[in-house]
Amino acid sequence: MTAFLIFSFLVGAVLGQRFRVFVLLPVTFALVLTMLPVSMMTSLGLEGMKAAVFAAIALQGGYLFGSGARFALAAARATRVFGRAVKATR
Repeated sequence: MTAFLIFSFLVGAVLGQRFRVFVLLPVTFALVLTMLPVSMMTSLGLEGMKAAVFAAIALQGGYLFGSGARFALAAARATRVFGRAVKATR
């Protein structure tokens, strides 16, 4: 389960780098739709549902991390281009 949570976090980080927040809803929906039959086939039952909930939380945490990384990279790039701090209000 730990490997699945790490994978879910990394997928969320990649999605945070590339997409807006609305991508989380279909990806979480697909995660749950995939996790339900897999947990029934492996007879996990409620453990599978608990894993799906934790994976959804890890996905959203990874998205937050990836989004923050995208913002930090853009801020570093802006200081390199402008050479001085950019004021948000003028």
